[in-house]
Amino acid sequence: MPAPKIISQYIIRQFMMSFFAVMLALGAVILLFDVIEVMKKEALSSFGFGNILTLGLLKLPNMILTILPFIVLIASIIVFRRLTKSHELVIIRAAGQSAWQFITPLLATSLIIGFFSVAVFNPFSAAMLGKYQRLDDARKGTPRISRSQGLWLREHRDGKMYVLHAQGILQEKYELNLKNISILIFSDQNVFLKRIDAVKAVLNKGFFELSDAKTYENGKTIEKQELLKIPTELTLGKIQENFASPETISFWDLPEIISFFENSGFSAHSHRLHLHSLLASPFLLMTMILISAAFTVDPNQRRGGGALKISSAIISGFLLYFMTRITYALGFSTALPVAFATWSPILIFAFISISVLLHQEDG
Repeated sequence: MPAPKIISQYIIRQFMMSFFAVMLALGAVILLFDVIEVMKKEALSSFGFGNILTLGLLKLPNMILTILPFIVLIASIIVFRRLTKSHELVIIRAAGQSAWQFITPLLATSLIIGFFSVAVFNPFSAAMLGKYQRLDDARKGTPRISRSQGLWLREHRDGKMYVLHAQGILQEKYELNLKNISILIFSDQNVFLKRIDAVKAVLNKGFFELSDAKTYENGKTIEKQELLKIPTELTLGKIQENFASPETISFWDLPEIISFFENSGFSAHSHRLHLHSLLASPFLLMTMILISAAFTVDPNQRRGGGALKISSAIISGFLLYFMTRITYALGFSTALPVAFATWSPILIFAFISISVLLHQEDG
C-alpha cells in the first residue's frame, strides 16, 4: 500500500529542495575550479575572462551529469536526516507507514530525474560539450582532426562496398584533407572490382575529390586522372563524431551513429558502452536512494551514531560510483561485456541495500 498522497508530496518536496540546493552548490564549486584551472594556463590579456567563463559554463552541464548520482545521494541523506531529527519519521511510522512506503516516492522521483537527464538534459549537455571542445581547440590552436597513423573507412553504397585507406588525415577549418589514399571497390559478393590510388583527396558535400588519381581494373590499362570525384554518404560531421568523445553525442543520436559507424568500418564500441551507461543511469540514481535509506532510515533512532551513518552512506555511494568507473574501464578495454560492465555494480549494490532495508524492517 503506497503512502498517503500528502505524505508523498511532502517528502518529494523536501527532496527536490535539497536536490536543487546541492546541485547549485556543487555546480558553483565546479565552475569556480574550472575557471581557475584555465586562468592558470591562459593570460587574461590574450584570451579574456569572458572566454574563460564561457569555457567553464559550456563544460558545466556535462559535469553536472557526471556528479548527478552524488547530488541524489546527498540530497536524500539530507532529507532522511532532517525527517529523523524532527521526529517526523517517527510520526509517519506511528501512522502505520513502513520504510518502503516513504522511500518509494523518492525512488520514483529519482527515476523521473534520471529519465529527464537522459532524454532532455543529455542532448543539451552534449551540444554544450561539443562547443566547449571546439572553443578549447581554437584556444590551443589545434585542428579538431589530425592523424598521421592513417584512417580506414568502409561504406556500402549502390550495391558495392568501398574500402578507403588514407595514410594521413587533417582538418583545416571546415575542410577535411586526406593524403596518399587508396580506395578498394568490391561487389556485394565480395568480388574485387577495382582500386583507385590518389596523392590526396578532399571531402566535399556528397563526394571525395581525388587529385592525381590512378584507377586499376582487371583487364584494363591504368587510367590516370588529374581530378576524380567519388560519391560518398560520409560527412565531416560524422567523421568528427567518431573522433570526438561519445559524451558530445546526444542520447537520441547514438543508435543511428553506432549503426553508421559499424557500416563504415569504424569501431562503435565506446559509443555502445556510453549508450548502455546512459540507459543504466536512472537506475543508478535509484540505487543511491536505496543506499542512503539503508544507512539513515533506522527504526530504532535511540542507537545514535548519526555521523557514522552519514559517513557510511557517503562512502558506500562513492564505492558504487568507483566500481561503475572500474567496470566501465574494463568494458572499454573489452575485458567485460558491455551490459555486464554497465549494469552489474548497480544491481549488486541495489540488492545489498534492499537486503539491509528488509532486515531492518522485518528483522
